[in-house]
Amino acid sequence: MHAGTHKTGSTAIQTFLAGHRDTLREAGVLYPLLDGDPLSHTSLQKHVGLAHTGGDRRPLERLLAELREQLARVPAEQVVLSSEHFFAMPQAWVPTLLEAIAPLFDSIVVVIYLRNQRDLWVSLANQRAKALKVLPSHRLWGTTDFLGPAIVENMAYADYLDAFASRLGSGQVRARRFVSSSFPGGSVVPDFLQTTGLEALVPPTEPPAPVNLSLGWKGVALALTLASRHHALSSRQAVSRAMRQAYAKAHREGLPDWLGAAPCFLTEDQQREIRDAYASTTMRLADTYRQDFDAFLCEPPRPQEQRGLHDIDPAELRLVNRLIHDSMAAPDADSPPK
Repeated sequence: MHAGTHKTGSTAIQTFLAGHRDTLREAGVLYPLLDGDPLSHTSLQKHVGLAHTGGDRRPLERLLAELREQLARVPAEQVVLSSEHFFAMPQAWVPTLLEAIAPLFDSIVVVIYLRNQRDLWVSLANQRAKALKVLPSHRLWGTTDFLGPAIVENMAYADYLDAFASRLGSGQVRARRFVSSSFPGGSVVPDFLQTTGLEALVPPTEPPAPVNLSLGWKGVALALTLASRHHALSSRQAVSRAMRQAYAKAHREGLPDWLGAAPCFLTEDQQREIRDAYASTTMRLADTYRQDFDAFLCEPPRPQEQRGLHDIDPAELRLVNRLIHDSMAAPDADSPPK
């Protein structure tokens, strides 16, 4: 079970596994297609939540029957389930999840990638800015201003992993420190294949292309302004989609800083607060899950991004605004986002 977390290359892992589904099957490894989702297994998390909170187990039972049917057709020695949204579920759901799938398997191993909480807060703020869910008034860490409460809770990583370890044993939880610069080609995919023993079956031939590009500082600055103007769900979704399309076009045309490295708007004092707030769970990670997670405590502060909307060239800002309006007016503007 690949449990995420968010912003640790989960989509790259899933894209690789889905793209090699046939090769894996021939080698006795099943990457199942469940609930019509060809890429991940977020539906499992969703149906577990419904069973846990609403008592309706029918969607979960249908999905489990679907998985059993695929297991009957494919003589698999190993099954991979993947969704970063496993990290977004309350810890109270973990027993329900494990009880649902445990009868299908001889053993369960959880693989999860963890990054410095400061960097995760920065990346998640950027990700939610894409959806126009971050307002200028929001606190950028430690609250549920723009994140679900379970993600905020689970950033105390040791507590979240303990929910699995208490059922499976700590040896069945393989926590990996996410440092993209340390991975071959800067990609998490080879590390995941090695961790799961799949590298001999489907060795990655080349580093996968980047997916889910972050917003650059210009992109975030305009997104914050648009979020302040568009509160209704229907308006926010349409504008967010058009904004992402406009940024992608600006990026393709060579306009810098609309997409790129996620900017850090946290001050050095705020970054130290984050480090100190998670110090105890970080040390427990290092002690319990046998990785050098204490390195999180030694990472220096990142430079604070202090540029905003007023620092963008007016002509460039007008151009991107026009791209947004053009995208809104396009015939397919109401089509579901990919």
